[in-house]
Amino acid sequence: MNGNGFIVSPLSWSKIENNTLKWRRILGLENDPFFPIMEVLEKVLDNKLNFFDLIIVENQEMGSAEGYTDQSGKAIYLREDVYRRAWEGEPRDRFTAAHELGHWDMHTNVQLARVQPEQSVPIFRQSEPQANQFASGLLMPARFFSAEDTPDTVMLRHGVSYQAAANRLSYLHRKRRILPQKNKDLRINPQVSTFPAGQGASW
Repeated sequence: MNGNGFIVSPLSWSKIENNTLKWRRILGLENDPFFPIMEVLEKVLDNKLNFFDLIIVENQEMGSAEGYTDQSGKAIYLREDVYRRAWEGEPRDRFTAAHELGHWDMHTNVQLARVQPEQSVPIFRQSEPQANQFASGLLMPARFFSAEDTPDTVMLRHGVSYQAAANRLSYLHRKRRILPQKNKDLRINPQVSTFPAGQGASW
């Protein structure tokens, strides 16, 4: 989904984040800083569980849209270059894939009304901010953060862009959810993570 987005049922950011933690628990990924979004989308949810079809669309056909999720929940579409780069571990494209999973999870078979330019709609009732919050929580769980973190350390640990890392850090600081001391048990090198970027997982 893209453009101005849609008006949807209100969801608090904490509820969305709790949902992303549930996803990680179900998948057995609570302790993995690097979330293998493409393995989950394609190998698990599509190929293994048949929850939806992950459909790759040629760049010319998709145009400026990077991804789209069918409202019926039957398919998630990714532009060809986004799909390829996400598998290669490109941070922006990994976030796009997680964003579309958020749409599938939260906005399947719900009533949608497009946000009009003249409307003032709270962000917790807009589909795009909700999906962004889902992607942030899924890729960057708060439990891995500490006062030592900078955007650069977050980028390295979670495979996200500088902007996504900076936004997440800012949000967690505002909510006072940054741990004062790092839990050394969670110092997991992303280079030796169970599912490093670009490598398939054995599900």
